[in-house]
Amino acid sequence: MKKILEHLKNKKVLALYLVGVLLLSSGLSYAFFTATSSTTGNGSISSVDTATISSEGIAGDGNISFSETDIYPGHTAIASIKVTGTGENSPLLYNVIFEGTNTFKTPINYTIYKVDQNIDVSYSCTPTTKVVSGAMMYYEECSGNNITSLGSPIKSGTISNGKTTLLDNEVIVTSPEGTITYYYVVIEYPNQDTAQNADIGSTLSGTIKVESNGEYPTPSVIFVGNTTEGSNGWYKSASVTSNITSYTEDYEVEYCTTTSDTCIPDTTPTLSDNFFTVNLDNNANEQKICVRITDGYNQTGEGCSLGYKIDGENPTVTIASETVDKTSISITVNGSDSYSGITEYKFSSDNGSSYETINSSDSSYTYTFNNLESGTDYSIKVQVIDEAGNIGEISKEISTESDREAANYILASANRPTGQTTDWTNNGQGVTYYYTGANPNNWVQFGEFWWRIIRINGDGSIRMIYQGTSANTTGTGTQIGTSAFNSSYNNNMYVGFKYTSGQVHGTGTNSTILGASSSSSLNTWYQNNLADEAEYIDGNAGFCGDRTPSTSGSSSNGSGGTGTTATYYGAYIRLDSNNNPSLQCSDSRDIYTTTDSSTGNKSLTYPIGLLTADEYVLAGSGNSYLDVGINYWTMSPCRFDGSDARVFDVNWFGGLDSSSVTSAYGVRPVINLKSAIAISGSGTTGDPYTLSVE
Repeated sequence: MKKILEHLKNKKVLALYLVGVLLLSSGLSYAFFTATSSTTGNGSISSVDTATISSEGIAGDGNISFSETDIYPGHTAIASIKVTGTGENSPLLYNVIFEGTNTFKTPINYTIYKVDQNIDVSYSCTPTTKVVSGAMMYYEECSGNNITSLGSPIKSGTISNGKTTLLDNEVIVTSPEGTITYYYVVIEYPNQDTAQNADIGSTLSGTIKVESNGEYPTPSVIFVGNTTEGSNGWYKSASVTSNITSYTEDYEVEYCTTTSDTCIPDTTPTLSDNFFTVNLDNNANEQKICVRITDGYNQTGEGCSLGYKIDGENPTVTIASETVDKTSISITVNGSDSYSGITEYKFSSDNGSSYETINSSDSSYTYTFNNLESGTDYSIKVQVIDEAGNIGEISKEISTESDREAANYILASANRPTGQTTDWTNNGQGVTYYYTGANPNNWVQFGEFWWRIIRINGDGSIRMIYQGTSANTTGTGTQIGTSAFNSSYNNNMYVGFKYTSGQVHGTGTNSTILGASSSSSLNTWYQNNLADEAEYIDGNAGFCGDRTPSTSGSSSNGSGGTGTTATYYGAYIRLDSNNNPSLQCSDSRDIYTTTDSSTGNKSLTYPIGLLTADEYVLAGSGNSYLDVGINYWTMSPCRFDGSDARVFDVNWFGGLDSSSVTSAYGVRPVINLKSAIAISGSGTTGDPYTLSVE
């Protein structure tokens, strides 16, 4: 044994040397059966030889030989190798291998331990015998000294004939002073409790050494983009999946998202099977993610993905204005896009069946549909497309003007209305022209009665208020009689021109002023006085009885409006609180019409209604032709104070008031003349507007 050790030392072999040699005699030798020879040998004691690993390479070799004396089954030996890595703090890969000859038929087992210090361990084996089936059997009983200090084994297996890799993919992180690792290898010739005669004369000889296993693979990341294609280099959505490769299972990952070339990773992702996915946000600039991986040996891998320009939002588009002549419609649309930017507009007059495309990046564009039919409804559709191919869209029904003889005639005259705004009569976007002042020339003779034009509606129809049987300007002759608005007052429903108990916008029952059988009710008066003129009266323009409810007197909140809940209605908030009259009916469910209409509820029997409080204010409240020296009803709900339903009325000295619905005030009918009728006259009392009927 000493000769072998000296031989190894003299040659300065960097090796794993198994000092415990397994001895098998050259005479008669029996493993676990009758024999006459004895066992010699001194047991197995660990002795350390070294293999040095440097950054330039790995070297080491050693010998184990079973050639001096006999051994018996059960024999165990232990030895160790000290591996030193010297270099500039870089990890190196190596294998620990056995290469030699093993002719034993019984598998020779090995077990390996790995520690960071030299530990004094050994095995001692004692030959012994026992009688089995009348035959004397020989084997060894071995015990270890300080073996538990080695901890748990890291690998076990059997040594084959030829080359056996005992450990592969071992890593040592070099250091200038040398990083040290110890491996302890236990070799066992096992006792199988059967005759092992086939092992007679067998030997185990060869070399245990350390060899390089190539470059240490630093951690890395592969980026996979998951995208929804857009256009012009843009994507409608994108995410980046980072697939992590690390030699060690204990690694840390951080990432960052940037629109620059790179960024410092500072966010820890949630990993699933060594990958994670980051969804990129919409952004006007190219985005990427950068990843850094640090493995258990403090080796890092870094990288950044490709960049993606992402716009997943549709542009916004609004119709800012529109102009209608008889055969054309001009619309101005505003488009905006937060990310890629607008690239084109598309315009259609047939609900998108065909488009005219305009290449423009402007935020506003005016387009004219020409060669249209007069008096025709067109389904206008506008699309705004951004660079990524996202589409923003808006649709609107717009009608070309009909012949509109009456409306055009008046608007072309010197006595045209002076006010202009929008109202609900053309899907809430029609332009209305209204008269203001104490004595405008807005007189009309129609159906044996005198009327005054309130306004020309957005659809070209003409709204008029009853003025009497002669050109009265004041007095009771300007009304058809007096009536309560409703016969009861103690519930919200009684503010309604039509109402249903328990419903804010119900239309099941006519109000007293609308449907009672008295001569002063609107339906009765219409049936008795205007039925023969029905062909000239428009049932589609409608009348606004705005019942938008609110429990707040200063703003709308949509609450209240039924039972005895204290409630303020739309006109109250607009006029009493905010002084902001409007001809847009706040709730289309309270636009009363007699015909199918996209703007009304089609609940009237006859196309007749009342003035609204907003129309009165726009005409010049307290100083206009609508002040006639009597109290008369509007059809605009005011409020319910918890016990009393109140509707706006015009008082006798000028101005709006709100009165209990059971009050008996004047009734002044309002009707709408159709747009296409022909008229003549100048609107004065001496030359009023009249129908030109053949």
